[in-house]
Amino acid sequence: MTSQPSETILILGAGLTGLAAAYFLTQQGHRAALLDYPSWQDGFQSRPSDAAPMLFGRHRETWRLLGMINASTPGQLETALPLEFALPDGHVVAYRSAHLPGALQWMMSLFSFHGLAWHDRWTLFSHLEQIWEQSQTLPADLESRVADEWLTSIGQSQHARERIWAPLAQWLTGNALACLSAAMFVRLLSIMFLGQAVDARLTHVNGTMGDQFITPMRLVLQQRGVQFRPQPHPPVIRFGQNGISGVQLRDGSILQAQWYISALSHQKLLALLPENLLTRYAYFAHLSELETLPEIAVRFSYRTGIQRPRLLLLAGRPFQQLAITALRPQEISCQLSAIGNPALMEVPNDQLLELGYRELHALVPEIEHGERLSGEICRNDQAALALRPGTALLRPIQQSPIKNLLVAGAWTDTGWPANVESAVVSARRCMDIIAGHPA
Repeated sequence: MTSQPSETILILGAGLTGLAAAYFLTQQGHRAALLDYPSWQDGFQSRPSDAAPMLFGRHRETWRLLGMINASTPGQLETALPLEFALPDGHVVAYRSAHLPGALQWMMSLFSFHGLAWHDRWTLFSHLEQIWEQSQTLPADLESRVADEWLTSIGQSQHARERIWAPLAQWLTGNALACLSAAMFVRLLSIMFLGQAVDARLTHVNGTMGDQFITPMRLVLQQRGVQFRPQPHPPVIRFGQNGISGVQLRDGSILQAQWYISALSHQKLLALLPENLLTRYAYFAHLSELETLPEIAVRFSYRTGIQRPRLLLLAGRPFQQLAITALRPQEISCQLSAIGNPALMEVPNDQLLELGYRELHALVPEIEHGERLSGEICRNDQAALALRPGTALLRPIQQSPIKNLLVAGAWTDTGWPANVESAVVSARRCMDIIAGHPA
């Protein structure tokens, strides 16, 4: 609790982002209410049925939130996983973070990673060493270049780019290497792989987003007296001279607060804004230029003795990754997925299931000894944010031009791709703004 007077906050959207914002704010003694509407899901792998994320140690805000909301149920997290790459020739190579201090961590990890040919490892090491010793600096134009071109410029071969860097970029951001901003890719490589050993440690979180995040936060917020206001019709935001004056519901009633937080996707926020704001402020006009990428996934459940969670990044195959997670004792979930693959999105469901079944058995032959319990197709139109060069300038910060309107969401300007960490970071930044600048 803070010693400052509490603020009243109305949050639009009760998905992961809205719940996280309410959780942080009420923990500081502020009063919050959440307004929700059925189509207001905030997207980007945050649906209750989505698998809980595989987290790096560098996803600090997500770990902090998990620690707070699951403090009463310790032992829910699996041990660290290797980052595995399935190569086109059938071999599987693993990247493991060396448990060494400082720069020795990434040096040893790089040299022991056999997914890259010796020439690629050496040229990458030489480049990193020069930057580390400050004899060379990163180019200033990375935001205007694509990651594939930048990797070529530092001597990475076509084989390295296709077999290692492309699957890694796709998994980290949902974007193809040939389209991804080099600035975003370099930032992710730097903060997660070139820091401390703990930053590069990959851990699987059991269960679903609902199990680990959404349901626990809702329970805590209900205990704190937070109001949840589901709406059958979209509300209307009313604007006055000093910002938002209230939110009008279909029955004519108006909800008022000192602060308003949009915890929606950028498309849903745009639908609530009047035309004059879009033409007056570039902040809002840029939202229409953001693009999202769809995902197609094939998910199977098996009764089997296989229990070890795995993440396989795939090169030269129809799907881009395979995630194996434990559902319960002797039962696992196997999900093959691809983001931004229009051709795969057009394949009929029965053919997708057959394709997924063949791919799974080719990648994990021992699965044949298990009993398949189910198979389903999952389609998500908003799985990732397109991060082409220049996109960083379009992503909004949390403080909007409207004084009492804050904007949160995985798609906002957090320095991360549109993932769970980005959503949680944006929610915490809203809390920091309210705590430091009362309306």
